[in-house]
Amino acid sequence: MRRVAGIGLLTLGFLLLVAGAVVAVAMGPDNQLETGPHEVRTDGRAVVTRPAVLARYGPQVSVLVEVPDDKPVFLGLGHTVDVENYVASTERLEVTRYRPPWSLRTQTANGEPQLPAAPTALDWWLSQSAGLGGAQLRFTLPDDVVSLAVLAVGDSDLEGLKVTAAYEVPGSFGVGVGMAATGLGTLLFGLVALRLVPGVRRRTPLVDALDLADDEWDVPWPETDPSDADTWDDFLSEEAAPGTTTTGAPRSPAPPKKGLRKPRWPRRARPQPIRPAPSRPGGPQTGAEKPKVAR
Repeated sequence: MRRVAGIGLLTLGFLLLVAGAVVAVAMGPDNQLETGPHEVRTDGRAVVTRPAVLARYGPQVSVLVEVPDDKPVFLGLGHTVDVENYVASTERLEVTRYRPPWSLRTQTANGEPQLPAAPTALDWWLSQSAGLGGAQLRFTLPDDVVSLAVLAVGDSDLEGLKVTAAYEVPGSFGVGVGMAATGLGTLLFGLVALRLVPGVRRRTPLVDALDLADDEWDVPWPETDPSDADTWDDFLSEEAAPGTTTTGAPRSPAPPKKGLRKPRWPRRARPQPIRPAPSRPGGPQTGAEKPKVAR
């Protein structure tokens, strides 16, 4: 079970580490996935995207278009209905599919070589930009169906067109770094589970047998009943000073022996053996007191 858990943690940690590193490197500290410049081959006057290309909602998109010889160029974002009606009669290149970082599928639509009107004169653009030799547009993808149009201005065309695109996802760099750090920690736990890396072990504290024995005597003794003669005598004998005898004559305590510990509680005195009283002179002698005569 421990081996299976370790292998699972190693696999999960490796996947998180690789995915986080890829996201962090691809987005960069500016949280942008940039690709380009890429050349778009066309000699017409219009390049437009189909609705499926910008079907995503939320990310910020930055598009830069460049044409050689400082030719005038227009870049605009509008609703798909308005854009298709505007270029319906014009020869154009339609982008039908786009996959990041850069994969295009295009098709050519036939029509007139000229635009029906100047793109800068229209007021239904959601966002627009124009310039000589290039134009840049930055916008947030709305939840409506929109299309992006690159149009030539005047008598020029879009031959030599180059496009640079960037997706901006706020906080993506931090998410990638966090995933990589989590994967690294999971890898470490997996190595510890497989016992390839020694873990930290808690040492059991040593217990002193003498201290443990002393702790057992720290429990208070039960109270004695004064009505009990035996316990009352025991109580009085325990309350007596250790330096006095039963007759009241003081005596000096014996020095403690080396290597022995002083007891916590006073020990009860051992009963002394009763010796027979000496016989009186002239009195009768018992068998035990008769002197033995050598034969």
